[in-house]
Amino acid sequence: MKQFFKTVLAGFLAGVALFILPFFLVRVFVFFLLVGAIFKLMGGRRRGMHYRYAFAQKFRNMSEDDRNAFMQKHGNRCGYYNEQVNNNNENNQ
Repeated sequence: MKQFFKTVLAGFLAGVALFILPFFLVRVFVFFLLVGAIFKLMGGRRRGMHYRYAFAQKFRNMSEDDRNAFMQKHGNRCGYYNEQVNNNNENNQ
């Protein structure tokens, strides 16, 4: 009889846990969503903005020869991609 009550109690606790778990997960999701929105509103995502424009200053200070060499090498593409294209073109010729 004692084993029967343990089994019933375990089933009851498992059922309650399965019933409450979705509500708990929704609350956790909403909590992190609100915290993320608060950080975004307070400017927490702006900490890397100055890195975007760091190369612009370097590009402005290049001499005309350096700028032409840079544009010849990289153009409007990523340097790694451009090297891959150049290597493939050299291998095909």
